[in-house]
Amino acid sequence: MWLAIAFFFPLLLRATNQLFSQQLKGQIVDAISNEPIAFATVQFSDSKGVVSNIEGFFKIPSEHLNPESILSISFMGYETQKLTIQRLQDNKYIIKLAEATNQLNTVYITNKVPNVDSIMTRVNRKLAENYNFSDVQYTLFTRHTTYFKADKLKVDIDKSSGFNKKQLEASNTQFGALTNHIINNPPTRMFIDMLSEVYLKSDYKGKMEVKKATKLEDTKNNLSLDAIQSKVSGIVLQHLDTTQTYKVKTGWFTVEDSLSLKKDKSAENTSEDNSFASIKYKHINTIQDHLFNPESPLDFVLNPKLYNYQLTNISSIDHHLVYIITFQPKKSRAKFQGTLYINDEDYAILKLDYAYAENKTGQKLNLKFLLGVKYVEKTNTGTVIYKKNDERHNYYPYYINHESRNYVYAHRPFKFTENSKIIKNKVAFDITIEGTIVEKKELISLGYTPFNNTTFNAITEVKNIDYLELKRYDPSIWQGYNIMEPLEELKKFKIED
Repeated sequence: MWLAIAFFFPLLLRATNQLFSQQLKGQIVDAISNEPIAFATVQFSDSKGVVSNIEGFFKIPSEHLNPESILSISFMGYETQKLTIQRLQDNKYIIKLAEATNQLNTVYITNKVPNVDSIMTRVNRKLAENYNFSDVQYTLFTRHTTYFKADKLKVDIDKSSGFNKKQLEASNTQFGALTNHIINNPPTRMFIDMLSEVYLKSDYKGKMEVKKATKLEDTKNNLSLDAIQSKVSGIVLQHLDTTQTYKVKTGWFTVEDSLSLKKDKSAENTSEDNSFASIKYKHINTIQDHLFNPESPLDFVLNPKLYNYQLTNISSIDHHLVYIITFQPKKSRAKFQGTLYINDEDYAILKLDYAYAENKTGQKLNLKFLLGVKYVEKTNTGTVIYKKNDERHNYYPYYINHESRNYVYAHRPFKFTENSKIIKNKVAFDITIEGTIVEKKELISLGYTPFNNTTFNAITEVKNIDYLELKRYDPSIWQGYNIMEPLEELKKFKIED
């Protein structure tokens, strides 16, 4: 017996060390259909947890686990499941959740079903109490993905003094090749991961400290809107003398009287992506929108008179009764449809799913015939999970998943006239570009703590963000953080040398 123990103990120890020497990864699926369950909460301690991604995968840093750790997996409409690490391993790291039974009739054994309008009235009455956020520090991990999908690109040089017809045809051939490449190839994505501390004041003004940021972007084959314009400009500049300055006219307007085409070396390494102010604004605005402040676009909570609500089910999560309410536009200015999950105990929204309803769009700008510009916010969809802070007894956005798709159209004629007293060379061309800007962002709050004015005043913000430029996704950079498990598109993205 002792010989057997002496033989098997090193193997057991090696297996245990192997399990806890790396991050624990699993997948959550429906017990019947085996379809992945997105945005399920995996709690591994009283105050720590992660959220499954759209593919149902999650990952937990090994330093937060031990052989006695118990995972609690919960999701609206499903029975909460608790299991040990050993059982997860026995199940080949697959967690199957069973749907909760319809409790609308079993919970309310009388005919007194709660009135949905009464529920929404109580939700609004308790908003200020349930979502108080003044002087709160958020530790945030965010993942931002963006790309431009061009559906149409056309560039024609109308005239260029100093160049013959053959040279102009060659340039138009270049534009044709560029157009075919952009239209027929998938758009290149840019991925930004960031860990930051965001300090919010009661007036939604705040400060931000960036702890770590990575960027994965194929700049060589970049097909963003700005990059496409830059490529077009590169061909156009072949027709201009870079030692001269030019008067630039587009449409009816002179936009520049003395444009210099010389490179500004000081601006070579600056971009909007490195703008600290822009990133800070996006972080604060994302939190602000989902805390139901008066300026939030989520009017399906703030203005119930605009929507029709229906109580579709009553479920439970973590021993709390939850009303499941769907909503649709009632008035013409209402835009959204979706589902609210409301706690029966304090009428706090625990989770919400929303998207533009059919034939509804967001902001619009249509100056197509006057200035050749059109913009339409076509898609605005999100999922938010709220978590209760035990110290403050209020809720905060624990996880946000948001996607927007914006249609853009621009048709601009350009005319460059050389500022010369002798020969005023000219070049005129038209550019038409049409497509969709896609932006996806995920946010998870790793910490939520109050702060005082002394802490706030001591924070010194930077002007630019120092990104760690990557050629492929490297999970070791975020070792030890409870971040979202990346999707396959990020893990497979690679920049070729």
